Amino acid sequence: MMSTTNNNYKVLKLTHVNGPDYEIALRVPNGQIVLLPVHEELVLKFRLVVGKELDELQIDELNGKLDLGDAYQYTLKLLSRRSYTTAQIQEKLESKNYAAHVINEVLGRLINAGLLNDGEYVRSYIHQEMVMGKKGPNKIKLELIRKGVSESVIDQYLPAYGEEYQTEHALKIAHRIINSNYKYGVHVIRQKVINQLINKGFNQQIIDRVMNQLEVEDTQDNQQAILRKEVQKYYQKHRSLNDYQRKTKVVSALIRKGFNYEDVLSVYHNLMEIE
Repeated sequence: MMSTTNNNYKVLKLTHVNGPDYEIALRVPNGQIVLLPVHEELVLKFRLVVGKELDELQIDELNGKLDLGDAYQYTLKLLSRRSYTTAQIQEKLESKNYAAHVINEVLGRLINAGLLNDGEYVRSYIHQEMVMGKKGPNKIKLELIRKGVSESVIDQYLPAYGEEYQTEHALKIAHRIINSNYKYGVHVIRQKVINQLINKGFNQQIIDRVMNQLEVEDTQDNQQAILRKEVQKYYQKHRSLNDYQRKTKVVSALIRKGFNYEDVLSVYHNLMEIE
């Protein structure tokens, strides 16, 4: 934006740049020459021909129009790269220190042109997350709120993420957890599944449904074999200890991993008999 003084400003040169874009050479009251990029609309509105003189009020108005054009082009560049919510674009403009009336005008233009549409953004975002299958609706909603979308808009589109899809995705997440924690006991595995599903944004109803469908015990066909292997591992690790200390270490470690106390003792005593 140009600074203003009490004297007139004079257009010395008008150059066509490209399409509707022009550049004017303007002499300011202190005698300096400044170059300003202007749109054809401003050229016509202010009749920016060579020799045209502008007073203070006209310069202030032109400055405002230049800011508006600059802000609008800035947002178009942002939106050409990816989608944004209205609140995110507003934040971007505020970070550039544009005046409030300029920001409001730009947002209004973008919305009227269909370039900013929080409803469409939410619809697309939810669809994308449903395809990815890594998050539940609670987490999706929280992320959209953080992006500045109102809850009323989110709630309008979130039902598209139906319980059938939620259950399918939650089951897949649960199976991945089970498969990657096979060295743990059933109790710990189930708790890990529940905690992860909560963190992923699934509600209690979906979690209960998933846990009822899961048969962790059946997926652990080699649970006893795994337990024997774990007992042997910890037994060897603490072999230098006396019998009581070794037993305490082994049993405590495996209980923490979710194995049943009686099962651990049984396997441990069987190992001792073999020894």
